Formats: sequence, C-alpha cells, structure tokens
Amino acid sequence: MTFGASPAPAADVISPASEAVAVTVYRDQPMSTAQLISLGDNDTHGLALIIETRTIDLPAGRSRLRFAGVTDGIIPQSAAVEGLPARIIERNFDYDLLSPGSLLARSVGQSVRVVRTDRKTGRRSEETAILRSGPDGVVLDVGGKIEALKCGGGAERLVFDHAPAGLSDKPTLSVEVNAPSAGRFTVRLSYLTVRLDWSADYVARINPDGETLDLTGWITLANRGAVGFANAPTEVVAGHLARRPVDLPSTPLRWVQPACWPGQTTHSGWTDPAMLQAVRRLREERGFLAPDEMANKVMPMMAFAAAPAAPPPPPVTQSNLGDYKLYTLAERTTVAARQTKQVRFLSQAAVKYETVYRIDSNPYQPPSGLTPARIVLKFDNKSAEGLGRPLPSGNISVRRAQTGDGPRELFAGEYPLDHDVPVGEPFEISTGSASDVAVKSTLVGDTPVNKHLTRRTYEFIAHNAKAKAVTLEIRQFRYGARGSKVLSETAPHAFKSGDPLWRLTLPAGGEQTLRYVVDMTQ
Repeated sequence: MTFGASPAPAADVISPASEAVAVTVYRDQPMSTAQLISLGDNDTHGLALIIETRTIDLPAGRSRLRFAGVTDGIIPQSAAVEGLPARIIERNFDYDLLSPGSLLARSVGQSVRVVRTDRKTGRRSEETAILRSGPDGVVLDVGGKIEALKCGGGAERLVFDHAPAGLSDKPTLSVEVNAPSAGRFTVRLSYLTVRLDWSADYVARINPDGETLDLTGWITLANRGAVGFANAPTEVVAGHLARRPVDLPSTPLRWVQPACWPGQTTHSGWTDPAMLQAVRRLREERGFLAPDEMANKVMPMMAFAAAPAAPPPPPVTQSNLGDYKLYTLAERTTVAARQTKQVRFLSQAAVKYETVYRIDSNPYQPPSGLTPARIVLKFDNKSAEGLGRPLPSGNISVRRAQTGDGPRELFAGEYPLDHDVPVGEPFEISTGSASDVAVKSTLVGDTPVNKHLTRRTYEFIAHNAKAKAVTLEIRQFRYGARGSKVLSETAPHAFKSGDPLWRLTLPAGGEQTLRYVVDMTQ
C-alpha cells in the first residue's frame, strides 16, 4: 500500500524486530469463546492496538526504513511512527510473502540451478538455467534449449541462491525518510491490527448454604495471526467499539503448476516437494506460515493457562477508558501466534444471590398446559452483596457441590451474560428448568370487547414438590405498543422491563393459584 511516489532511497535500513511491545485488545463485536475458536485465520474480526519500541541506526540523507515482523493483520493506514529525526516521505506495506509461487514469479529472467535425479541410478546432476516463466508453467532456458520443468517425468527441482529483492518471509511496513544527520534513535511504532480478540468466561460455584457462590472470571485471549507477542504488557477493553469493517490487502500465495501437454498428464497438480518443504521450513522458523499450511501443521487448538493452586494470581487492574472499561493484566503475558489462552481476572468469594423460579407467559399464544419453571439466579452488582466489580459480557458456567461418597462438584447449567454489567446494576442468569416446580396455565375466558379489544382471563396453578418454600415469578409479556391492561388479579403485580410480574411464595410440598383478567389490544 503506497501513499506516494519518490525516487529510489539511498540506503536500506532493516529493523528485524521490536525490543518491547504492548498490546491492547478491543471487542468490536463481543463473542463467546466458542465463537472465537470457530473463526478462520483470514477472518478480520477483532481489533488490537500494538505499540512497539525499536532502536534504529539511521544514516544521514534519504533512506528506506523497514519494520519487519509487524502483524499480518496490520491496518497499514493506522500506522504511526514517533521518534524519527525527520518527517516521513512515504509509507509502504509489503505483503507479497515468500512462497514457491512468488519465488518463481519474482525470479523470471534470473539464473537458477536445476537438480535432476536419475530414476535408475539415483545419481544427481546439476546445471545452470535461466527461468523464463512461472509459476503457471515453469519454462527454463538450459544452454540455449527451452524446456518445461517437470514435464519429462523425471525427478527435478530448482535451487535458488538468494531470495529476490522485495520478497519477504514476514509482513513488513516500510517508511522513507530524509534524515539531516546520522544517529541512533529510539522509535515507537504503533498500529491497529485485526485477528486479535478477547472474550470473558465465568465459573460460579454454588456454596452449600444455597445463598452464596464463589465467582471466578477468565479473560480468553485469541490470536489468529501469524505473529506472536512475548512477555507483553496486555490490556483488554470492555464495551461495544464502533468501527467500520476492514478489508485487508490479500497475500497472493501462488503455487507452482506445470503446463504439460496434453492436459498435464505427466504430473497433474504437481508442486516440487523438496522446494516446497524448504520454503515452508524457512518460513516456519521465522514465524510465518500461510493459513492453508497451518491446517497441515499439528498444533494444539487452545493453550489454556492453568490456574495455580496457591497463591491465587494477582487481580486485574480495572480502570475507565472514557465510557469503556479497561482491564490491565497485572503480569506480562505471552500470546503466541495462532494461540488461545486464558488469564484469570476476577475472584470473588461469598457472592450473595437469590434463587427464584419463573414462568414467562405470552398472552397472544394459547397456554401450553403444565410447564416446568425456569431456575433464575438474581444478583445485585454491589460490594455489599460480595461483588461491586464491572462484569464484561460472557458465558457463566454454574457448578454445584454434591455430597455422597465424597465431595464432588457437578455441572448445573450455563447462561450467557449478554451485556456488560456496571457496578450497582442488578442482573440475573438462568441455569435451566426445574424438575419439581411446575405451573399449569389455563385460558379460562376469552371475550371480544370490540373489534380492537379482547378480554381474557388466565389461571395459573403452581406446584412445588420441594421440601422447602420457594419463590415463583410469573411474567406476562406485553409486546410493545399492542400491550395489555390488567383489570383484576388475585395477587398484586409489579413490573419488569414494562411487563406485569407476579411474585408468589409456594409452600413446601404445596401449590398456589393466580388468576387475572387482562384487556388485550389486537
């Protein structure tokens, strides 16, 4: 990506890597951990700000400074360089990366060595040739004779003595500057990059008292790029970040294809295995593999950081970033290329909650008979209730201790926390349906009042088979402007998000009946 045109630079300065790097990961579209894992390497979801510190020895005059090892998901127009002694004349992002096809395409007209192996004797011979075309049909000039590589049926391969100029095994950002004098400079390179995401996950362990639980929160960092960040200060930002979709320059990975006649019958779909393996090994050593190559490389899908038994990890520092919440990891972390890892950010003991059972009623649909109630855990995000921390949206897994032959912990359901919960706000999670709290609903009366209004009478008989009393909530959805109006009721109602809500206490092993009359707008 070129932002201007200029004469050829007088010097070429390469910065191979950064001495230090800091990472801030945003959530432009909150996702669950399962969704993050399912994204492909070329997906452009996720956004991060990368700040690199590099030491540069810059000559006087005009030169091209190459920053090698930037991420393959870099947004080139977002790059900024601070600390140079002169203004930047031009910026370029070089993304034509080393592959067998690009090696051939950039070497047309150059001298190469052809290595042949005799099938019968196994002897190798070598001769010099001029590459005339490639990669779609490799044509060689060998001693004045023109021949197509790999069309004779024998074992042949090409050897390149050097990589062509401008072809890199790593994504490279370059700038052209005109320095008034030579010197060593500490430069800060910052840029935005895609394919870095994060999500939040929680584990809620219900205590035996049935009134409190221990809540642990994990930040999942997912790096789908080919560049890793070692021992980096890392932050994540909670909140829905507004930004435009990004279209990145595509890396033209070209592969070698023979153009034999007729119909490539000698080696259809051939790729020189020795050359391909050598280039692949070089790129792997230097930290870059193409997405299709990664599919053939055996590596773990996720690398979870195990939680130490003692002492517990230090808490993540939380601060405000305008209207967003910034979570700074207390310790530096390494996020390797194409790795997903987890870091604990929350550990709250004895968080108070209330268990209620709930039935949701849709007045525009007929009652469904006997329905098991949903189990709902209700919280207040306050320090007096054991919380008082901003909670990023994520998935909550609930565990419950079970006694018997020995103490053990069993899975008791999970629920998505679908929005960021600020301090002081109530929230709730539903862990599934109850087996011993159920409600039988009946439409007792349905009388038209006029062509726009219908009067309906509903009856709910709630059964509690538990050995203790429970609280049941019956919520009737109003569905916007159409709405409904309660005319009479056997128990008073409150409101939840504008919907009538009846709260009943069901005795142990008993039942309770609710009846109400509503006028429904058609």
